[in-house]
Amino acid sequence: MVTKEQQNTDWWKCWPSLYEAEMAAFAARGATVQTRHDRHGLLILEVEWPLQVGSVSLEIGYSPLHPFHRPVVSARGLQLERHQHPFDGGLCLLVPDSGQWYPHQKVADLIEEQLSKILRVNELRSNENWAEAAEIEEQAPDPLAAYYTHAAEPVSAAYFASPTAVPPQNCGVAEFSINARARGEKVQHFEALLHTAKPVSGKWLAQPFEPKWLGAWSRTNGRWVRLERPLPQSADDLLALADAEIARQALINPAYRQLQHMGKADLSLTAIVFEDEVAYGARQLGDGWLFIASRKVGKKGQRSVSLIRGFGISDDLFSRVPVAAAMRSKNILLFGCGAIGSFVALELARAGIGKLTILDYDIVEPGNSVRWPLGRSAWGVPKTAALRDFLVANYPSTNIEALAGRLGETTTSLETAQLAKSSPRDQLRTMIEGVDLVIDATASTECQLALSNECRALGKPLVIGYATEGVVGGVVARFRPAASACWVCLNEHWEDKSIALPPANPTATVLPIGCNSPTFTGGSFDLQEVSLEVVRSAIGLLAPNAFDAGDWDWSSLTLAEGERRCLPTWRSGHLAPHPRCAGCGHP
Repeated sequence: MVTKEQQNTDWWKCWPSLYEAEMAAFAARGATVQTRHDRHGLLILEVEWPLQVGSVSLEIGYSPLHPFHRPVVSARGLQLERHQHPFDGGLCLLVPDSGQWYPHQKVADLIEEQLSKILRVNELRSNENWAEAAEIEEQAPDPLAAYYTHAAEPVSAAYFASPTAVPPQNCGVAEFSINARARGEKVQHFEALLHTAKPVSGKWLAQPFEPKWLGAWSRTNGRWVRLERPLPQSADDLLALADAEIARQALINPAYRQLQHMGKADLSLTAIVFEDEVAYGARQLGDGWLFIASRKVGKKGQRSVSLIRGFGISDDLFSRVPVAAAMRSKNILLFGCGAIGSFVALELARAGIGKLTILDYDIVEPGNSVRWPLGRSAWGVPKTAALRDFLVANYPSTNIEALAGRLGETTTSLETAQLAKSSPRDQLRTMIEGVDLVIDATASTECQLALSNECRALGKPLVIGYATEGVVGGVVARFRPAASACWVCLNEHWEDKSIALPPANPTATVLPIGCNSPTFTGGSFDLQEVSLEVVRSAIGLLAPNAFDAGDWDWSSLTLAEGERRCLPTWRSGHLAPHPRCAGCGHP
């Protein structure tokens, strides 16, 4: 029950003793406090904080959710190289979202603890005492471009190679490609790809940045301009500085006038290049990039100017997934792109798989899209085609091959049979021989048995994954080439109950309109438990030195106990040959 005191949302009124403790902590350190604002849950103080020599004026903004959330502290009178926001003077007292703020800590305690470190670090760096500074501060670069991110317009973005070769001149021609994005209320949003920054005249031998991205990209020329720090905060002021530098160069060399004309285009793009910190340490400097869009608005020649978020694309694109380096050369063949296989395909692409071949016969329907990763835009499209287009557009580092068809499909038509130029089984074996691992996500016992036989004969690892009826359980099984037991063995063990079956609910089925066979009910939020373990197993089998596959052959998932849902629970074990399996035999 909320008490009468707690109904007041101003924390300093809700907890007056906490406010008194905060003020006492400032007084104990000889700081003088003046309240500048105390309404609507926002408390702002101006504090004169004593230093060893003199004092510094601090602006302190308490969170409306104090003491649970950290405060902000600004020192507009200071101009520090690091650990201070270059525009609003905010001090970096804590690493963002790092769990370093403790609700019991008084703000005065925090300032006393951290401000002296900030001042000391900046002094050490100015004296080039990098090693001692590194012992005190977070060892990460502090690029200026990051401070412009929140001032950029929504939706639009610019991409560039990191690093990008830039001519030694002060400005030049920037070659872009533009791809339209969602329309805003007044402006057309876009994504821009910077191919190269060239001189105004003469040859430039730097290799252009040419990623193979899908979309209706159109080529256009913009400008790049090198500016000296400090840089202004607003897009208008940045563009004015760039225009002034181009005008200065045009007075010296008329060839630069073309850059002035480019600035008058309906959509003009200007890239600002400046010296920025790109890595931590002594003089770890490189080129920083800011992007500005200037658009014509109305019929009277007015223009709107805005910052565009820039993103450097480098070789460490997959740095957040260390195993990706080991997956770049791997090739997987995936059968089944339904509620489990589709998510498997997505996660494999996100993990950096080099090539992925997908095979399925089905199309995306309104009914099955509720547990499929792509929505209405894919209705009526073959599942493999819809997945291929999405993956190629969004994960271009993975080579996707999409095949439409049903594994093991046959015919009674002589005409069709006579048109066949090779054996489907030979085609299947050729496909398997050309990959590093096979995944079966078809949930078809016929496919599972056939692929188990072929992979075992060809010495290829196989991962099988499916959910049980009602999505109350699931199975993931892995068969290494040297394994003594096979998929038939596992089924025989289930048959004689030497390995317990995962739970199933045979009554949880539905007959969709227009479908000639029932399907089990259940959502992708449960099915993905199986999909994710299929992916982890595939990665572990292909890159055991980079990702631990775990020591098991079969695993079964439990999502329900009786009629109650339970937390996902996996059981696993090793698989021994079964005496009834004719393929493996019995030792």
